[in-house]
Amino acid sequence: MKNMQKSIQKAFLLANAMGVLATQGIFASQIASGIALADNERERESSSRTIPTKSWQVDSSKSSNSKNIDSNATKSKQQNKNIAKLALVESTQDFDSPTTQATQTTKRYDKPQKDASQTITERDLGRIVAYGSPDVKSSSTAKYQSNAGVISKSMIQTHPSGNGDIGSILRLLPNVQFDNAQNRSTAQGEIDPANISISGGLYYQNNFQIDGLNINNDLDPHGEVNNNINTLRGGQNQGFAIDTSLLEGIVVQDSNISAAYGRFSGGVIEATVRKPRRNAGEINGWRANISYQFTSSDLTEYHLDKSSEEYFYASASEAYQPNFHKHIIRASTEGYITDKVGLVASFNTTQSFIPLKSYPQTTAANTAYIGTEVGGTRQQKRQSYNFYAKMNYDITENLTLEAYLGYMPQTNTYFTNNAKDSFYQMDSGGIQSGLKASLQTPIGFWLNSLGYTRIENSRRSDKNYYISWYGSSIHNWAYTNVTTGNSGRAIEGGYGDLDTLQDTLSLKSDFTFNSLSWGIFDNVFRIGTEINYQKVQRNRLEDVYFTSGLPLNTNTNTCYKDQFGIGQDFCSSGDTFTTGTTQANANWSGQYFNALQVYQAGKTSLDSVSYGIFAEDDMKLDLNFERVKIGELNARIGVRLDGDDYMSKHTIAPRFSLGYITPIAKSYQTTLTFGANRYYGRNLFSYRLYDNEQNLRKNYTRTSSNQPFVESNTTNNSTYKFNKLKVPYDDELMGAISQNLNYAQIAFKYIYRQGRDEIMRRSRTNSNGLPSLEGYSNNYTIWTNDGSSQSHIFSLSVKNIKPISTYGVAHNYLFAFDYTRTSRTYNLLSADEAYYNDTLIKYNGEIINYRDRPVENWARPFTLRLDTTHAFKIAKTKWVWNNFFRFRAGYDRMVILTRTDPRYDSSFLGSQYGKMRFPNAFSWDMRLGFELDMYNGQTLYMNVDIFNVLNSKIKSTIANTAYAGSTSSGAFASSSAVAVYEVGRQFWLQLGYKF
Repeated sequence: MKNMQKSIQKAFLLANAMGVLATQGIFASQIASGIALADNERERESSSRTIPTKSWQVDSSKSSNSKNIDSNATKSKQQNKNIAKLALVESTQDFDSPTTQATQTTKRYDKPQKDASQTITERDLGRIVAYGSPDVKSSSTAKYQSNAGVISKSMIQTHPSGNGDIGSILRLLPNVQFDNAQNRSTAQGEIDPANISISGGLYYQNNFQIDGLNINNDLDPHGEVNNNINTLRGGQNQGFAIDTSLLEGIVVQDSNISAAYGRFSGGVIEATVRKPRRNAGEINGWRANISYQFTSSDLTEYHLDKSSEEYFYASASEAYQPNFHKHIIRASTEGYITDKVGLVASFNTTQSFIPLKSYPQTTAANTAYIGTEVGGTRQQKRQSYNFYAKMNYDITENLTLEAYLGYMPQTNTYFTNNAKDSFYQMDSGGIQSGLKASLQTPIGFWLNSLGYTRIENSRRSDKNYYISWYGSSIHNWAYTNVTTGNSGRAIEGGYGDLDTLQDTLSLKSDFTFNSLSWGIFDNVFRIGTEINYQKVQRNRLEDVYFTSGLPLNTNTNTCYKDQFGIGQDFCSSGDTFTTGTTQANANWSGQYFNALQVYQAGKTSLDSVSYGIFAEDDMKLDLNFERVKIGELNARIGVRLDGDDYMSKHTIAPRFSLGYITPIAKSYQTTLTFGANRYYGRNLFSYRLYDNEQNLRKNYTRTSSNQPFVESNTTNNSTYKFNKLKVPYDDELMGAISQNLNYAQIAFKYIYRQGRDEIMRRSRTNSNGLPSLEGYSNNYTIWTNDGSSQSHIFSLSVKNIKPISTYGVAHNYLFAFDYTRTSRTYNLLSADEAYYNDTLIKYNGEIINYRDRPVENWARPFTLRLDTTHAFKIAKTKWVWNNFFRFRAGYDRMVILTRTDPRYDSSFLGSQYGKMRFPNAFSWDMRLGFELDMYNGQTLYMNVDIFNVLNSKIKSTIANTAYAGSTSSGAFASSSAVAVYEVGRQFWLQLGYKF
């Protein structure tokens, strides 16, 4: 009854919220019909609005006139000198440059202008013309130097795209760290988006947004490495793998982030799907674009450790992928249905096929697989689809509606490399839909949005049983031929179907008031609220049968037939083979299992209501007087309140930013910035969903093969314990300076982050102080808030803010340097009591505390980047040449010292670790792009992407063993671990047609 009351209360709360939105929509329509048409949309920073390509400037010297408003309101407006007249600010940049800011010139228009983000300008360079488009940017984030950088549409088009995911293109920007194993040579068939860390934060604590809607996967983004009966392979931290070809731009914020953004402790990544372009001034002109891109193992150079080469080329596991073929098909169309209604529709698919051996021919020095199916092949697949449509309706020039619908599933097909009938697929991605209304009112800009997303991480298996037989005349497909231990095992089946789903309904309202001016003081006040309803469920769709223990001898008894109706007796009459030794040291005429675990079909679900409220005041003090010019002082003070009923916690996050701009021409201005902020992250739903998994398990036993299984009375204790947690948070201090030098800009930034109440995974033992609990196993896992972290980040960037032209070629350059030092008091991926106890260890010959050990991933000490883009046009052809050079500093990885290691000190009783050195890494990536004007604006284009042009051998991470190939993420790897290298030279070919 209490649960029902709680659900009714939540539904009532949500209904009220929907009513508010409907009321706001009616009120907005009434206002829009009664005010004069403004020039265009007003740019402003927003956590849920399209990345702006224009900005509005407030001119308080004149009053705006309005029509169709009652006479009292008109009279009041005429008397108010502070009512703003809007002036459109349009960029004068000719060619898109990789910058976070652009030089701008103010212009006023009496009639609506074309969207600057869609206007392609051209510059006369003699016989050669360079094309470009204005950079996407946000004035507030630029003013307070919140950006790590901005990736514009033309940057996406001119850089090597790889799999086309958001994470991969962000490697251009400073203060973005990647998983060491992300580009490993041994697994080039994968298509999952790259995991990234921003400002030292956890990769699953970023805030990813598409068109203002959060797409964060809070189910279990770090998950498990392998398939298991109770756990799934880890999902993506981005709920959707959207293709970057669909985007207008990407903005990454790493510091001084507005109070409009919440529920993150890393960074904010905002992706905006493009709006339709008008065709050379026509109303109903439509455009289309179709392309095909390809790479394969034949176009790839591999770098391998000598000890792993044999296992790599004979691989039956996705950890080693010696062969793959990857195809990307993109198709889109855009245009205007009427003069006010535009549409973009797109379809993209990435298909990767990975042929592997059916079974391992060699698994270790003393084992090998033999059998009738050994030597065959089985194929794994990675398949991603993007169906996306976005419509915008300019009802008036004050009121715009946007609607979008995306279906973005991904299916990864695997098999268990030592088992028959073991194919399973992992389904991720899902649905995104939304409706957004933007309204310019007489007192400010109002944005409302309503969105729904569904994200899943689910499994579909060939079989719902898992059996480990001895090799026999019947079970002879593949079994281990061992020289020691028990006889060879022939495994079949899988772990059944399991769904985890995250449904989110969100409502946001955001209002930015017009600037109020009192002499030299300008003030812009902004308020907003959001409410989210989330329903999360974990659903085992069918009973799953898992054999326990070793097979037993049937002793010529018959088999009891198919007790559970699944076509499986858990008994076999085939003669067992005498490879190695069996428990009986002889052939058996049959085998059976006397113990069985049945994981029953069932569902665990929870629903959660969360909210966010923010207010901030952006103030400007103009100290540039007629006789004395001192400069411009800016301050943004904000606060954000968040809460939810999942953990029943409410948080207050203050945000403060301060900036000073020198009183000289903008092309030579200096900007100083300071910030002190707090960011609260999120708690994952997996903490709760795992708790009662064992409650759905039943145990069965029998005493003979010809007898049925009987349910036993054993108690199934849960291995996970859920408890209410605090919300992890980061406190930030930052300071930055930016200097314009006419065509160039130099920027330096320092960020200090201190993480508190971070989530640590612990496992109970008899000696670590965690209590023994009824209903839970003796070694249950629990999550606590005992973790902490600390990060220092220095970044320096130099870039031209206008293209540099030489002999008709337009050049753009970006140089970036970042230095990162991060420490963390917990293991990201597993329980590690040594962190909690902070015991003394010996590392590289010195005794240190365990918590002082180095961070092994997402923590390259420093990185140098140089990006160059050169564009020119000759006759009917356009050429682009992009180069991306990256130097990453070497680092030391901690590994366990074995007793046979010469560095091992037998006199020290604690754990001992040594260093494995990862040298400096230099790489050069390139794109050569070519376009040919075919006829009447139709274009044939081709891109050749070359990754690692010099075929450098870059050591990136380690594998536990040469034959397994799975990468290690911490001190669990021994000093005998095998080096894993990044991919060598790799070619991607793309051919497309625009019409």
